[in-house]
Amino acid sequence: MASAPRLRLSSPQPPVARKEGGNDSLSPRLLGSTLRANKARTVLLSFDELPKWHQDNEFILHGYRPISGSAQVSFRSWSYIHNESVNIFSHLIPAIAFLLGEWYIQEYLTSRYSTVTNTDFFIFTFFLLTAIICLGLSTTYHTLLNHSAEVEQLWLRFDLVGIVILTLGDFVSGIYMVFWCEPLQRKIYWSMIGILGSLTIFIMLNPKFQGKKFRAFRAFAFVGTGLSGFAPLIHGVKMFGFSQMMKQSGMPYYLIEGGFLLLGALIYVTKFPESRYPGKFDIYGSSHQLFHILVVFATVTQLIGILVAFDYNYVNRTCSSL
Repeated sequence: MASAPRLRLSSPQPPVARKEGGNDSLSPRLLGSTLRANKARTVLLSFDELPKWHQDNEFILHGYRPISGSAQVSFRSWSYIHNESVNIFSHLIPAIAFLLGEWYIQEYLTSRYSTVTNTDFFIFTFFLLTAIICLGLSTTYHTLLNHSAEVEQLWLRFDLVGIVILTLGDFVSGIYMVFWCEPLQRKIYWSMIGILGSLTIFIMLNPKFQGKKFRAFRAFAFVGTGLSGFAPLIHGVKMFGFSQMMKQSGMPYYLIEGGFLLLGALIYVTKFPESRYPGKFDIYGSSHQLFHILVVFATVTQLIGILVAFDYNYVNRTCSSL
């Protein structure tokens, strides 16, 4: 579709030199500030001004950063508002919060549970670490999106790898809660998700499997890894019953988490609301931004779920031997 007329957004224009009595009245100090303002001025582009490889969402009409060709210049864009700002900070801020949470969760478990084990610590640390990696890779991808076609494609793959890594964190922690006293089942399902996740990461990063020819194959590997998480849940329901699973596994929270992710996927695919109102959500409120926020909600819900499940299992279940 045709976009709106070309629009450039920039910071206020620098002072204009004036002549008084035929003499240049611009002082050296004012001249220096003028030159700095010119150098720092930010110009944002419209969709039609972008190179073809950078034209992804035709409903976002304005607010694009120019192609930088420099990681330093791309990271400098953190200092001004553009249409990737919310995508960047919606994952950067939670990544920092989860990093701080690594310390807090250790203190929380130690103070609340007297016989907490190293494995317990590892489960929570591992989950938070996978969240940090996922959100950190996403932040970097959206920062370097305007670098170049090659760098954008490389970091897109890393972004997808981050999603797989967070999926591993979800499943490892969830499986631990489901099979609290069943180490054999834990090991079997951990091995399964570890193998599937590693294969998916290999496919995402291997240049051989890039391009349109392998798009369906990549999607199959990606979705297959995600759907494999239903196996331990179904096994748990069969072994313990649905009612007990709702208590010991954190399943109610996983269902809410799944709802957030499904809603996010629906918004992502339909590109709502900008597909309905092109140009109205260029800077704030676009589908990808909403998707990012829902991913964070889902991750926080998973963390709450495993904390609730851990508390139930710690208080109510005693394992004869592990």
